[in-house]
Amino acid sequence: MNKFLISSYCAFFLLFISSCISCESNAQSTPNTFEKTRGKYNFNPDWKFIKDNPKNAQNIKFDDSDWNTVSCPHTFNDIDTFDDYSLGHHNGEENQWRGTVWYRKHFKLPKLDSSKKVFIEFESVRQIADVYINGVHLGQNQTGFIPFGYDLTPYIKVNEDNVIAVRVNNDRGDHFRDNFPLVWNHEHWHPTHGGIYRNVFLHVMDALHITLPLYDNLETVGTYVYAENISKTSADIHVNAEVQNEYQSAKNVTFKAKIFNNEGELVGVSETEKELKAGEKFTFSTQIQLKNPQLWYTRHPYMYTVESVLNVDGSAVDSYNTPLGIRSFNFDKDKGFFNNGEYAKLHGWGQKPTNSWAGLGAALPDWLRDYTFQLMDEAGGNFIRWGHCAGSPAEIDMGDKYGFVTLMPGVSGESQDEGETWDIRIKAFRDMVVYYRNHPTIFIWEGGNWAETQAHYQEILDVINTFDPNGKRLMGNRRADVKNDSEGYVSIEIGTEGWEREYPDLPIVESEYMREEAPRRVWDKQSPDDNFFTHPNISKNTYKITSEQFAVRQVEHWWQKMGKKAYHAGGANWIFSDGPHGGRGQTEVTRASGEVDAVRLPKEAFYTTKAMWRPEPQIHIVGHWNYKEGTTKDIFVVSNTAAVKLYVNGNMIGENNTPKDGYVYQFKNVSWEAGEIKAEGIIDGEVKVTQIKETAGVPAALKLTPITGPKGWRADGSDIALIDVEVVDAKGRRCPLEKGRVDFTVSGPTIWRGGYNSGKENSTNNLYLDVEAGINRVALRSTLEAGEVVVSATKRGLPVASITLTTKPVDIKNGLTLELPQVFDNVLTKEPLPIHTPEIPEYIPGKTNKSKLFTKFSYTGDGKAMLRTNMHWGKKAYTDMEENYTVIPKYLRGSEYIRTPNSDSKYWARDQLQFIAGQKMHIYVLHDDSVKRPEFLVEDYKDTGDNIKVGEVVMSIYHRIAQAGESIIMAGNSDGDAPSTCRMYTVVGKKY
Repeated sequence: MNKFLISSYCAFFLLFISSCISCESNAQSTPNTFEKTRGKYNFNPDWKFIKDNPKNAQNIKFDDSDWNTVSCPHTFNDIDTFDDYSLGHHNGEENQWRGTVWYRKHFKLPKLDSSKKVFIEFESVRQIADVYINGVHLGQNQTGFIPFGYDLTPYIKVNEDNVIAVRVNNDRGDHFRDNFPLVWNHEHWHPTHGGIYRNVFLHVMDALHITLPLYDNLETVGTYVYAENISKTSADIHVNAEVQNEYQSAKNVTFKAKIFNNEGELVGVSETEKELKAGEKFTFSTQIQLKNPQLWYTRHPYMYTVESVLNVDGSAVDSYNTPLGIRSFNFDKDKGFFNNGEYAKLHGWGQKPTNSWAGLGAALPDWLRDYTFQLMDEAGGNFIRWGHCAGSPAEIDMGDKYGFVTLMPGVSGESQDEGETWDIRIKAFRDMVVYYRNHPTIFIWEGGNWAETQAHYQEILDVINTFDPNGKRLMGNRRADVKNDSEGYVSIEIGTEGWEREYPDLPIVESEYMREEAPRRVWDKQSPDDNFFTHPNISKNTYKITSEQFAVRQVEHWWQKMGKKAYHAGGANWIFSDGPHGGRGQTEVTRASGEVDAVRLPKEAFYTTKAMWRPEPQIHIVGHWNYKEGTTKDIFVVSNTAAVKLYVNGNMIGENNTPKDGYVYQFKNVSWEAGEIKAEGIIDGEVKVTQIKETAGVPAALKLTPITGPKGWRADGSDIALIDVEVVDAKGRRCPLEKGRVDFTVSGPTIWRGGYNSGKENSTNNLYLDVEAGINRVALRSTLEAGEVVVSATKRGLPVASITLTTKPVDIKNGLTLELPQVFDNVLTKEPLPIHTPEIPEYIPGKTNKSKLFTKFSYTGDGKAMLRTNMHWGKKAYTDMEENYTVIPKYLRGSEYIRTPNSDSKYWARDQLQFIAGQKMHIYVLHDDSVKRPEFLVEDYKDTGDNIKVGEVVMSIYHRIAQAGESIIMAGNSDGDAPSTCRMYTVVGKKY
């Protein structure tokens, strides 16, 4: 179901890909002939590692012979994650090893590189990295998510042993709010998986060269390619390249820009000349008018490559490739998002840049990151918001090729920061913009995960105006609504949970919605429980919903918050894959908010988002068809068609042409019969799509299915092979209710990584695990030795199943290889426009909240909160309960109030309810004192001594005065466990 695949990054000399080209020549049907002028070594394999902090480990003669041998990407937290129950209340998994470790890598450069410049690039290290070459300290990086690099040339020895040493620390403060200065290095936001967890490269080039886009330490910016005057008949491509002459003499340089299309044909060329003095740094600029350009659409993400070439005396001495996607766009405040003039609703996910995988942690080969993107693409995604920190270089490339509009941050926690924290953040934001500015996938720069001061907003805009002045990208901060300082600086509202619009004059895109949780293993209330409702911790869960409920509520949340709102651009479902960060379910070892679990096995919610969002006709029957005799239940079918017919064993149960929430077709009280259930999706009386689910027979066998990268399983020390273990019946059909233990044996050159069980502690890295809903997935890591690996699986009552995999040799010489990390090849395809769109209510521009007290009001809970006026007896107290106020104090009469959902009484978030006081006002909070008072109520409010009764529950009244313009932020009802019968608080406002 991949949308498209562009050409893979072929040889070592293809660095980053840029964007455009200027032209004075006609397009030439010439094959892709990139100049082979610079080297790019994969520096990942064969490092020495120790989980300790020995003295003098940076020295070249330090003895590391007894250290472990590892390859990057690597984390030292792969063995202690996904193994503890979530702490609940949005706290992440904290029981992970933290401290200082060392990496050392021995390598030799060949003689052919003796006169070259040599740079090292780390795609990022968590959390603090001190880098040394042959005992010399090169510098420190603290960002944890932004690429950085160093010039090794003055210190390196050619054809002799060299040692890169990296001291890494991933420690952090106990509480995320006090984790100064690196407030984002906390499991509240990201699991603290330390290590060199992304790729490392060596770049070897001529002394006259185009610089790398690594601003940290090097202060170089590389190329900048952008398109202007874009139409279907032409586009002006501007190519800028920063060039450094590090020779001792002047050089007459001819700078040539070439544009190659997706098919590898040369379609545009331009050149210019200049003499560069010894030591001079200069930016060449040229322009090409490209005729009849192929435009980059989310549904047809056409990519060009711009090759920038430096010629001296007629010979190419250096070249550099940049990705180019030619696109225009518009976020309209009343009509939504348009890509090259074509309307497109944005739907997709937030995703953590750690992308944690059970058994592997955050250290993933690039092809596994690509695998996750393929799943998002299959499920109909075209939008991604990286969750609070920047995604990896490989993943931004994938956004280009899979057509994902990207909301891209630098590094951030959830605070308005000062001092050293802000200094690190704004430098990281600058480095991020420089590194990623050529990627067409990025449409919005995220300045932070919280509102900033005016001074900080201006610094953010100064960075964008300096380093991306022609990108035309928007800038926004999530929760910008908490400060009036945001006015005039943000150009798009980055919302949370989608209930209200805080900026009527700005377009809006959602950053986080549908934050509920449900594990994959629990089907529905009519299916056997698999350690969920029977779990001893179930009463502590914020969410107690099945996979079926979770899947159907995906549709409800999407439609009610974004889908039916004509003005809304769309947004990010929070989050795509389960991970050990901020879980609210203490029955799970993960935050179970994903459409796929922590080994990327799809939940039912994956298929319901696919049924909504893919443009082709789609239909999905939620659940399985293996019930007990006598079972009667409602059947939910999700489809992007106009009507659905449902059949059981060929007999029509009914036809439904009035979907709930745009896409959900419910059939009540369907009686189960062994056999098959079939759903047909219908448009204009014609069947467009069909799905059949069958009753599986008794378990008969284990089925093992391997998954490897496109070039096979590489013996580079860090590549991964996956094996799906599935319980099937005699016809090979998965048994959806099967659970229980499977034991494995493994032989050959590999490291067993295993998998996990979402509802069990200490289930990772074992040679056994349970299947869940009939399937599970395990991982194996390669070593540096190639050979056959045999895996056998046994389950009581079933025959032994075995599979043989082969790790393929990688040519590694003196610590270097030219084999770059593999990703899936790309085949460009074009998606159709949506087959059917449900009717959307009419939107009347300008209609907005008129409250003079609760301005910029927002609510991030699961249920819907509403602003209401004229509080008095008889008014409804909650949005989801039929409870009315009876006797109320006289001073509350006529007040405005916020009607909250009582279902959120146990939901905790630090930013749950927020508004800015439009006038000086009294604020009253009605609080159920059977719940421990939350911190904001203790610190800022006084007990009036009065009470108010809501139904049978007595609420205490607390009070404070707010000044006009003051930002009011209230957390959840309680940040500790709350009684199951407690009530959600209510907020009342009255003019002072």
